[in-house]
Amino acid sequence: MPKDTFFNLNEEKQIKVVKSAVSEFLGKGYEKGNIETIAKNAGVAKGSMYQYFENKQELFMYCVHWSVEYFINKYQQQLAPAEVNIFDYFYDSAAKILDQIKDDKEIAIFIQDVFIGRYKSFTDKSFQVMMAASDEYMQKLIKDGQNNGSIRSDIDDKILAMFMTGASIKIKEYILSKAKSEDMNIVDNYDKYNNEIREMLELLKNGMGYR
Repeated sequence: MPKDTFFNLNEEKQIKVVKSAVSEFLGKGYEKGNIETIAKNAGVAKGSMYQYFENKQELFMYCVHWSVEYFINKYQQQLAPAEVNIFDYFYDSAAKILDQIKDDKEIAIFIQDVFIGRYKSFTDKSFQVMMAASDEYMQKLIKDGQNNGSIRSDIDDKILAMFMTGASIKIKEYILSKAKSEDMNIVDNYDKYNNEIREMLELLKNGMGYR
């Protein structure tokens, strides 16, 4: 985590530093990412960066943490009303959420690249950060779904969370790998993967059993 000196900055300046770092890592990768360039684009002195972060690795990991938290907070603004089936709501609201994500395209693509392992030396640590940040959000969705009857209440919350997390991770891996092989990013090409997303939600909603 950053040093106290970073958190002493006002929120606007903190965001500027992080977004500058995300842009640099996205454009040049971790190894070639330049602290001096990040500082210049953020409007701070290069020396100040080392007063905020111990090293470039700490800065990178904070960028992962901050980016995931940023979008989770954004998604939470779109949480389904208590009486709505959350799976139907996910699908119906996906396009709207994606439009909001496009406003922060670099951050979204950075998370995408982290998820598919572009930053190889940080894959395991980054994945742990991403999962830790999503756990609370997932628990909230499950509770809401159980309360409105769209998710079973006869199965332990932890089992449900593992199932939903595992299923969503695998479909994300599939879609993002497919996008990578086609040299696309999902932020700009959501409609191309619309069918896979709908099928995932259908499986989560109704399971694999023949009816």
